[in-house]
Amino acid sequence: MIIVISILISFLCGSIPTGYLIAKNFYGTDIRTKGSGNIGSTNMKRIIGLKAAIITQIIDIVKGIIPVAAGMYLISVVKLPVSDNVYLSILAIAAILGHNFTPFLSFNGGKGVNTTAGAFVLIAPIPTVTAVAMHYILKPLIKVVAIRSILGGLILVIMCTLMGYSSQIIIAAIAACMLIVLRHIGNLSKLLSKDDSVGQTGINMK
Repeated sequence: MIIVISILISFLCGSIPTGYLIAKNFYGTDIRTKGSGNIGSTNMKRIIGLKAAIITQIIDIVKGIIPVAAGMYLISVVKLPVSDNVYLSILAIAAILGHNFTPFLSFNGGKGVNTTAGAFVLIAPIPTVTAVAMHYILKPLIKVVAIRSILGGLILVIMCTLMGYSSQIIIAAIAACMLIVLRHIGNLSKLLSKDDSVGQTGINMK
């Protein structure tokens, strides 16, 4: 019961639609109807501004950190019938799924990149930091955010594998990477087809 409840809480924590709430309550804008229609920090920066984007990004990262941190505390005081790595990995994926498919917005949330970083930074710190660093290092060479985000997911998986993390964490990293790819399929399709609307979805080369 403890496991089920904590997973549900992790999902709900990730489900908080940060960008939507900030844009709606402080700027009177439904961010879902602007730009790419995404509630994440990239679209927030494009439509609302840098300050709102940074706040959105920080909170979305924290949404991933809190459930995993709480899970780490829980396993330090309670003996659970599953391994620590399995439990923490499930919590991480639950938070990401909550962000991506928030029930508060008809199960249509963000891309999950920031929440993925937050969810994995405690269970795989070096791979996560490396993935995030490469996302920004590659910015001068790859202007398309969607591609850098997917590469970040791949780097997370590769680093977890190279550093000998447990199979459970590697599988969780693969799942997180697949979710990033899934959430960016629409953007990549428009990019590959050179759709004229690409400029409105934030995947143009500007």
